[in-house]
Amino acid sequence: MTRLINRTRSNRKGFTLIELLIVILVLAILMAVALPLYLAAVSDSQVKTCRANMQTIANAEAAWKTQDPTHTYTTTLTSLDANLGATPICPSGGAYSVSITQATSKGAPKADGTFGTAKSVPTGGLVVKCTPATGGPDHGEFAPGIDSQ
Repeated sequence: MTRLINRTRSNRKGFTLIELLIVILVLAILMAVALPLYLAAVSDSQVKTCRANMQTIANAEAAWKTQDPTHTYTTTLTSLDANLGATPICPSGGAYSVSITQATSKGAPKADGTFGTAKSVPTGGLVVKCTPATGGPDHGEFAPGIDSQ
């Protein structure tokens, strides 16, 4: 009898169908939980990278103004390459633009309230904006000295 039990145990070479289905079910549940968190983290990192790029552009403008006191803000990003090194690229394919306010104005914050120029920007103030690519997310705008973090 002992030989028969040992023999049937040694002949078993694989997993049963039920065991495989349970493993697949557990993996599917883990993926259903992890995937939205991963996608949210990727989106958040793109927004933060874009925000850092906008601050870098504003810092390059400030550096140029420090080097040349007669300089007024420029809206051409390639003019800043001496201080930037290279024109930053939005991680989601958007395009950066620099504008100088003509009158005291308020920028439009993002709908989710993450960041944007919601305070008044004085006349002659600098605003750096990321215009989204077609179908891309809106990363908002940045006004140095107005938007803090």
